[in-house]
Formats: sequence, C-alpha cells, structure tokens
Amino acid sequence: MSPNPDTAAEELPFVPGQIIKVFGDKDSDGFYRGESGGLSGYVASNLVAEVPVDDHYLKHLLMRQGFIPVDQTGMSWSIDTSDDSSVPEDAIVRRMVALFDYDPWESSPNVDSDAELGFRSGDIIYVLGDMDPDGFYYGDLQGRRGLVPSNFLQPLPWD
Repeated sequence: MSPNPDTAAEELPFVPGQIIKVFGDKDSDGFYRGESGGLSGYVASNLVAEVPVDDHYLKHLLMRQGFIPVDQTGMSWSIDTSDDSSVPEDAIVRRMVALFDYDPWESSPNVDSDAELGFRSGDIIYVLGDMDPDGFYYGDLQGRRGLVPSNFLQPLPWD
C-alpha cells in the first residue's frame, strides 16, 4: 500500500525479490520510473536496490532474456564459457528459492556429492536449463555452480 494516496495509481506494484527495470535517475521526490511484468509506474527509491550480476555468463543469459538491458555502448563482449560446457547457450534461466537447507555431503543420494551445490533455506538460486533425469537442476548461487535437487526448490517469478 502506497504512503502517497494521490499517486498510488501511478506507482508500480511489486513484491520483495521482484526484478524491476529502472529507467533514468530518481526524481526530486525520490522515485524512479520502472517496469516489470508488462506494467510500468513509479518506484520509491528507498524500497529498491541494484542487483549486481558479477557472473558474465549469467549476465549474458539474463540480457538475452530481457531481464537486464543490453550493454548501452552497443559493443559486443566475449564470454569465457570454458567452464560452462554443461549449460547450453540457449538455456532458460529461472529463479528459484530454496525451501530447506541442503548439505550434499550429508543428504545427497549421489555417490559424487562434490558436483552438488549446498545451500540454505531462503537462498535464491538461478537454475540454468532443464531438470536432469535424476531430478536435479544445474544451478548458480552467488557465482558457485553445481547440481541442486529440484524437490528442495520452488519457482520464484521474476515479476
């Protein structure tokens, strides 16, 4: 609910964790102009924060899917995908939230738990591609990558 009843109809509704494209600088009242989920409106600057994407490959995939803007210079840049052989170029990136803690060294049904990613309940994991036949996704958690059990995750929409 907006603290500004006069402009509430012009404000963009959103929930925590939602990604919003912000355009330009904030205005004199402290609002950005933003867009998400096909809607646009004003966004209070004190309610949002920039989401840094340090992983170049994840940044590339998110740009291709329209979640972050293409490099404003228009210049192309190369991506080192030497360690990304398990992720196809056309992989769909999905955002998921961990429902439970997962320690692969204690809970994994697999012999090779080193290929898995440990996480805590509430962590946001970027899933790269589809689920494998064993029920695992390939995921990214703050730059660390590995297999994650699908039954420990729940989809978290971008908008």
